[in-house]
This record gives sequence, C-alpha cells and structure tokens, in this order.
Amino acid sequence: MRACPKSAVFLALFSISSLAPAEIDSGGGQSSAGALFNHSSIGESFVTLPTQGGAALSHPGLIEVIYPVTSSSIPDVNANGLPDGWEIQHFGTLGVDPSADADHDGTSNLMEYLAGTNPTNAQSVFSPQGDFNQGIFHLPIPTVAGRNYQIWVTRDLNVWTLQSTLTGDNTSQLFSFDETTIASGPLHSPTHPSKYFFRVQILIP
Repeated sequence: MRACPKSAVFLALFSISSLAPAEIDSGGGQSSAGALFNHSSIGESFVTLPTQGGAALSHPGLIEVIYPVTSSSIPDVNANGLPDGWEIQHFGTLGVDPSADADHDGTSNLMEYLAGTNPTNAQSVFSPQGDFNQGIFHLPIPTVAGRNYQIWVTRDLNVWTLQSTLTGDNTSQLFSFDETTIASGPLHSPTHPSKYFFRVQILIP
C-alpha cells in the first residue's frame, strides 16, 4: 500500500454549508465545493453511533471525489478543457461552456467529460453513495469504459492509503471495506467501530 501522490491532487476543504454549483450528493450528504478543473469534498464516510438498545447506527457523511486534469494532447481549439470531438458528439458544436450544467444534475459539463458521463442526461452522473451494514462499508462505484478508479482510505486526513483500483467497464463495481481485517499500518484501529474517510480518484488511462 502506498500514499496518495500529492502532485496529482488539487485538494480544497470547505465547510459543508458552503455549497457550490458542482456539488455531488455522496454518502448521504452534499459535497461542499467544486473547482473548474478538479473537485474536492470531504466528510465522514461513516461513523457508527450507539443507541440506547446497544445497537449501532450508521451516520453517513461525504465521499471525496477527485477528477483528473484534462490532457493538453487532445484537440481543443478553443482551450476550454473540453475535447473538440466530445463537444461535437454531445452538443453538435464547439464552444460549450465547461462550467455550465446542461442537464441540471449538479455536475458541470467539464466534470461530466472528466468522469466519462453524458452531459445531456441527468441520469448519467458520477455520484457514489456508500452504505455501512453489519460492520462493513460498501461503496458501489458506477464505472464507465475509458476511466479507472482508485479508492483511497484514511483515518486522519493526512496519510491516505490506496485500497483498490478498478478498471471501468460500464458496470457498477462494489468496493467493500472491513476495518476489523486491518491488522497494522495507518488504517489500523485498536477499537471498533472507528472513523474512516474515503476518496474516489477518477483517472483517464
């Protein structure tokens, strides 16, 4: 396991109350901020809360999603970050506003391109939502061909550990995390349940 390469990540933390147009609903809460060429949101992915009866309830939070940076080698005559071929395919013209949200799904046109989703279909959006059930955190990742997905986990928001890499194939792929199986290292906790944060990084191979 290795630490997340900081050079590939533009990370900005914001308060949950400060919503931006590019917010994503992930893991039970809305993300807090967005940027034109990247996106970052952070919060508690899960933390269990004891009840009077001794049971534990899941308290969902946010999943951090990081988008890739556009490649300078792809034809883009107007330098708006959207490849010319992609603009023609989805909009029939060039000069599409990358910060606009054509299908009103809460994700900008640029983020739709970077995630490989359809900017004119509100049902096509990258919005992973996790679930904590019987001590295991499950995170279905809606993948698309032409994108890879890395799932990182941390306990302290400082040291991130790569847990899984998925190759997109147009299916929903399940990432599961059982904290009790972590015997050592930065993700190990001597007590359970503990608190963890999750990040999904989208990559263009």
